[in-house]
Amino acid sequence: MTTTNSEQVVRECAFDIMNIVKKYKDDNAGLMTALQDPLKRIIAQPDLLSLGVKRQGNHIDNSKYLYYDGQLVITLDEFPKGKRIPPHDHGVWEALAVYKGSFEHTVYERKDDGTKEGYADLAVVDDRRLKPGDVSIVAQPAEIHTFVALEEGTYSVTVVGGHYAETRHYFKPEEKSYVTRKPKVVS
Repeated sequence: MTTTNSEQVVRECAFDIMNIVKKYKDDNAGLMTALQDPLKRIIAQPDLLSLGVKRQGNHIDNSKYLYYDGQLVITLDEFPKGKRIPPHDHGVWEALAVYKGSFEHTVYERKDDGTKEGYADLAVVDDRRLKPGDVSIVAQPAEIHTFVALEEGTYSVTVVGGHYAETRHYFKPEEKSYVTRKPKVVS
């Protein structure tokens, strides 16, 4: 079985990302800066849509593994235009790089101490339109985000540094509340 150039680039970038994660550990600002290069190398590949292995997505129908080793996951995800993914956390850091299309993307930081069940006071720390080539990271202390695809055919390359939490918090910032539940898995 032959490996395409793009598959090789994804694999090399995965190894680069693993080294970056080791180097920056809990330095999210450093992590964000260092992840820019390998993510931009991946999204520069013109044939990403033809790569990958189908996976069950959270909230979406079309998601494929580009790389998976049990600790690092790189996926290619298609988001339907106009479908808002509600504000949620992951229990692990996640980086998103726009491959095609665009997103309205908001990242929040929790301001309360998390001790009152069902209550969450969130502050917006990043609110912007992401277009091809843009990268955003969701990690402590700003590990909550919401987004909506603004165009048909919007794809992101998503990198997850570990495993998503089985149950997550879904927030209603305007009500300063949240519920805990499993994400909706779409097959």
